[in-house]
Amino acid sequence: MDYLGLKIFRFFIKCTRCLAEISFRTDPENTDYVCEQGATRNFQAHDFAEQEERRLAKLEQEEESNPMKALEKRTKESKNEMDVIDALEELKDLNARYANADIDSMLEKCHQQENS
Repeated sequence: MDYLGLKIFRFFIKCTRCLAEISFRTDPENTDYVCEQGATRNFQAHDFAEQEERRLAKLEQEEESNPMKALEKRTKESKNEMDVIDALEELKDLNARYANADIDSMLEKCHQQENS
């Protein structure tokens, strides 16, 4: 069996508690799997995704309707942006310091200290 050239695999396993056989197969059309025998689903990925979308839409609507929430969000975003800029400047300073370091002169100084 295949779907648009993708093979459909069927898996058979046994429950470790009751030794009942469980079979399921891949479902490439829905990018999921289908329980065929001996099992029931306890997690529905599409339900979870829909709930998450509804939650995000509700939060977005709440932020749009509440000016204080919008102000808090902008404040957090600007603070995060400033933190990122500070970290970037610190990294640039470190890189500049290491770029100015002359490794050959450091090695010569080490050799001179060892010889003296």
